Amino acid sequence: MTQQPWKTPIGAANRTSAGGLLAAKDERDRRRLARRVFLRALGLGLSLPLAYSSARLAIAQSTPRPRRLFLYYLPHGAPAEHFDPTASGGSFDFDLGGQGVLGPLAPYAKQVTVPRGISMNGASNHAAIRSILTGNPEGEGSDSIDGLIAEKLMTTPYVLGAVPYAKGSGFTSDSFMVKHGSWVRPEEDPSRAADALFQSLGAGTGAPNPAVEFRAAALSLTEKELTKLQAATKDLTDEQTKLAIHLDAIRQLKESGTNAAMPVSCDKRPDLPALAALAGADVLDPAQLGNVLDAQLEVAAHALLCGTASVITLQNMYVNADLNMGFAGGPGIPKGHHEPVSHSWDVPGRAEFALVQRWFYGRLAEKLLATLNQTDPQDPEHTVLDNSLVAVLSEVSDGANHNSDASPVWINGVETPTSLPLVLIGGAGGYLKPAGGLLKVSAMHTDLLATFAEAMGVSIDSMGAVSAMKPLAELKA
Repeated sequence: MTQQPWKTPIGAANRTSAGGLLAAKDERDRRRLARRVFLRALGLGLSLPLAYSSARLAIAQSTPRPRRLFLYYLPHGAPAEHFDPTASGGSFDFDLGGQGVLGPLAPYAKQVTVPRGISMNGASNHAAIRSILTGNPEGEGSDSIDGLIAEKLMTTPYVLGAVPYAKGSGFTSDSFMVKHGSWVRPEEDPSRAADALFQSLGAGTGAPNPAVEFRAAALSLTEKELTKLQAATKDLTDEQTKLAIHLDAIRQLKESGTNAAMPVSCDKRPDLPALAALAGADVLDPAQLGNVLDAQLEVAAHALLCGTASVITLQNMYVNADLNMGFAGGPGIPKGHHEPVSHSWDVPGRAEFALVQRWFYGRLAEKLLATLNQTDPQDPEHTVLDNSLVAVLSEVSDGANHNSDASPVWINGVETPTSLPLVLIGGAGGYLKPAGGLLKVSAMHTDLLATFAEAMGVSIDSMGAVSAMKPLAELKA
């Protein structure tokens, strides 16, 4: 049964300090507001689902623009000398003569920020996969940031994967990075992912989609009911509630006959050619990695575009994956990704590693960024990418050195600075500084997780044993 918004438990931590007491009072006030809106909506004769949705909207944090979060994991880091998008003389160059890991991002250069100088908190080497989103070694004491953000936004965090493995091997405890109460194995089948993300937009499971149901119920309101319900919100809070904003949107929607103002902007399941091309294939066959990744990115992109999801994580392979990268449509390096490719010390081997990681960025650019780089149906003045934060993450800094921090390492006899190879793409609804480029900071990655939360309009200042997390001011517009 769905948790009613006025019955959400107040965490014990909220009652241990003055700040916690204030937070607890705010939470009680939100509960009262939700319950009052719910009862008033019922009193106006609204259906139970619409009354419940109205209560949730009343206490949702209002944001000026829609925001979406997409987390994209690549294992084993990157060869540092092929990652920093700077050429000789300090000019900004993604391609680096065709060997730059970030080359495929060149068309989106104005929306790309590469923070350098960030270290993993409390974990290193490949075990850091369990810390990268939870902020704690082994994920102790905290869910991952995607789940925490989604919980505050009262939405569903989706976890997809391009995670093929050789028969007889596969996921172990070292493979997981997402934790929602317990560790989450990503959905490896793009067809099942599409059914979950486009539940009632045409073909699929036929399961009800609350957002679509709310839209249908809202459109059934008469002008008299709209006027009464909007009037009923005026004395509930000093600030205009999100409910009132949505009621305005409903009125505009009814007048215009369009659906641009509503959270779900697609009336039917989108065409997904990459997914269709995968029909009948074994999604766990290593030779299908490229096709599975394309389909998952296509599904995720259209879910973000349609508004059927706002928080999605995609995991590429599992940590220590030794898949041969010579499959059809791949980067053309017929060697194991983990060994020897990511472990290469010599110049030719590190160039091969760069091309392999560059291939993953190429798929991201072609199948996700290109789709998001169109007018946002919920905000016609911006693109979906303008209103999204796409973050590329890895558990180690330099693959051969296996470090997970900001530290200098020796590469080809040259001392070279390294840090977690992080990339931020998009504008996060105006939150991120535009045209950030290469940004040098000195911070733990948990502060970046706090930045993800603030960019999505929520506040998360602690995760498990990690307290006093602070969003990185350098990234804010």
